[in-house]
Amino acid sequence: MKLRCLLIAAALGIAGCSAPLPTTELPPGRFISPALEFPEFRDYRGVIDLRIRDAKLDQPAVADLSKPAQIDFVVLADRARRGESDYGVGGFTSAVLFIPGASFAVDGGDIVAINPREPIDPSKPSSELVGAIHEQGGVAIAAAPSKFRSAGDYALADGIEVYNQRDSWTSESPGTLYWRAFFLSTDRFLLDLAPRPDENLSIYDKLASGGRVTLLAGMGAPDDMSVAGSKVGTLQQLFLFYTTHVLASERAVDPVVDAIRRGHVYVSFDILGYVGQFAFFARDGQTKTMMGEEVRLTQTLKLQAELPAQADKIVLLRDGNEVASAENAQNFEYAPAEPGTYRLEALRRDHLWILSNPVYVR
Repeated sequence: MKLRCLLIAAALGIAGCSAPLPTTELPPGRFISPALEFPEFRDYRGVIDLRIRDAKLDQPAVADLSKPAQIDFVVLADRARRGESDYGVGGFTSAVLFIPGASFAVDGGDIVAINPREPIDPSKPSSELVGAIHEQGGVAIAAAPSKFRSAGDYALADGIEVYNQRDSWTSESPGTLYWRAFFLSTDRFLLDLAPRPDENLSIYDKLASGGRVTLLAGMGAPDDMSVAGSKVGTLQQLFLFYTTHVLASERAVDPVVDAIRRGHVYVSFDILGYVGQFAFFARDGQTKTMMGEEVRLTQTLKLQAELPAQADKIVLLRDGNEVASAENAQNFEYAPAEPGTYRLEALRRDHLWILSNPVYVR
């Protein structure tokens, strides 16, 4: 009994501190770097599918929380309401770029509209909903694809959220989350929320093997769970946990949305090591092809990756199946022998650190 009391007291002392942040080592100031190997683009760090209405926040408040985490853009995704087109105000709010968006409940899952311009009826079936998003020049993303009751409901989407912290959070019981938060450090607690999303990645690989589909991560809503006087699952913590990077020509709504549509995107779990730049691309002689794009198979074609630091393991997948790997490596090269959809995963501490979009070898 005495030992139990001592353990509880120690845990209370740790948890009672004000919401500890993850140990993401940000640089002293935000410098937006040219994209590796593609200097005509810039590497922007951002958050996609953020539900701020649920957290009772507005754009200025989110911008204030974003700046210390060096977030460059935020894509909004509050639940759409019939007859309303309040999808957020596009443009800069206090030096953070906001992109309008909305989420629509569809047959167990969510379709997220990025940059819609007019009201969209939330009661539309999936195919009509995606069609309405496309008619407005927007991008349709399927969130929580494993929850859709039919693959046909997300088959026409432009992208797939393979990870979403809110979805991971709600898959656990409140009691389990509470006691894990009570006893674990912030880093360990957050990493436990990010197991490899095998089912979502399998869905993504199946879709991407038949056509170009963007891979990305969504955020959802923060939880701000109270644990012995401390908060867990705050936006301040989540902004340092992971980011979706977009390689775009300019930090403006249309270039960033177009880059998402084209798959010029990768995901980094910065809690495992800050990622300022990353490249996965094809090279054939002097010609380079960015992830998200197609390239013809030749005898001289190489797939290459450049990481910001050493990964414990780098894995190359073709249509979802591992074809090559390297351990304790920062750079990677592979000569594909057959067509396919090739994407890359970098791991640290047995967790996903970086997820690339594919290069489509035809």
